[in-house]
Amino acid sequence: MDLSVYRRAILDREGNLFAYEFYVEPLYESELPKEILENKLAIISIRTLAEYGLDRVGEGKKVFITLPIDTLLVKAFELLNPRLTGFKLYPATVGLGKVVYTHAVESIERLRSEEATIAVHYSLLKQHLDIIKLADMIEFDAKTAEIKDISQIENIGKKVFVSGVDSKELYDRFIAFADYIEGDYVSPPEELKQIKLAPFLKSTLLRLLVLMNTAQTPKEFAKVIETDVGLSAKFLRFINSAFFALRKKISSIEQAAVYFGLKNIKNFIIVLAINDYATVKDPELWRKALVRAKVMEELAKSIMPDHTSEAYLVGLFSLIDRILDVNIPEFLMEVNVDDLIISAFLDKGSKMAKLLSMASVIEEMEQEIKKAKTAEGLKFLKSVSEHTGLKPEEILDIANRSYIMADTVIHL
Repeated sequence: MDLSVYRRAILDREGNLFAYEFYVEPLYESELPKEILENKLAIISIRTLAEYGLDRVGEGKKVFITLPIDTLLVKAFELLNPRLTGFKLYPATVGLGKVVYTHAVESIERLRSEEATIAVHYSLLKQHLDIIKLADMIEFDAKTAEIKDISQIENIGKKVFVSGVDSKELYDRFIAFADYIEGDYVSPPEELKQIKLAPFLKSTLLRLLVLMNTAQTPKEFAKVIETDVGLSAKFLRFINSAFFALRKKISSIEQAAVYFGLKNIKNFIIVLAINDYATVKDPELWRKALVRAKVMEELAKSIMPDHTSEAYLVGLFSLIDRILDVNIPEFLMEVNVDDLIISAFLDKGSKMAKLLSMASVIEEMEQEIKKAKTAEGLKFLKSVSEHTGLKPEEILDIANRSYIMADTVIHL
């Protein structure tokens, strides 16, 4: 099992059940920075709640879900019926520019018009005071909240929601001020089930691959991407990253799509689809897969120039068995990828399998490669050179660029 799924009761001041909060937690320690982990878990929570069912979780009450405000740009939240849902909004996990904030506000306004309940965390309110007009309630963390701040919110007619009430001391301190209260002391979490990430990733990839089949040019792909503001933001963030070192910032999805090219843009969308799941499950293994993917793509330009896109995906999926505890060929067949990709895992004598073997060595020798100033002394590069026709120095450059690319993607 990869994740535990929980609900926790939210009570009113009299101790009556007001609503539930729904959330997921990994069953293992994550190496990801806290803010990145929260963003990815929020997206997984949305999809999990949509599949599990608002009615099953809420049993007639609204179900709240905690989201960094930038997550409102992700199309997945539209899977939830606003009338049955509450949104606890926290500060963005990445810098929130004016355009992104404007889109987030538009999403909040639409949700409110559809009868969703909006709870804005006080830390977000301090960043964007104007957002208070869109809030039904303001959330305070019992461990850090000040009574004077709560009193100000009461004076302007907003409901007060105090979370993290994990002791009698905190309960006694805030119960007179809180309209709604939540925490271990008043409402211990209830585990609903444990889930594997693989089924969710399969369904995501299937939907995505069907959608991608409708686009045949970069411009058509741009239209697909533009329907998901969250995907658009990550796409632009990646193409404007230090990895590409562009002289002039790219500001439109269409421009970015044309720059990327059709094959590259398809692969990158698949990367983003997997990224939210794999970085939560095992960020180090996922980073290795990203390195392999980029190395395979570059090496394939010399020995399989018509199949660079497929080579990239072989590397990308090469560790999915360890990341998601699945059988690689079976998983790839279920998401309907090209047979050439699957052959790399079934026929060890195939060109694609040999390419994967070379990429795996380059990925595994990262520390030695990073320490090396030249290709001299790195004997394994000579072997790769003999098979690909590339100079050892060229392979060294491919390796270093692949490491940078992997680090960039994993933090999107």
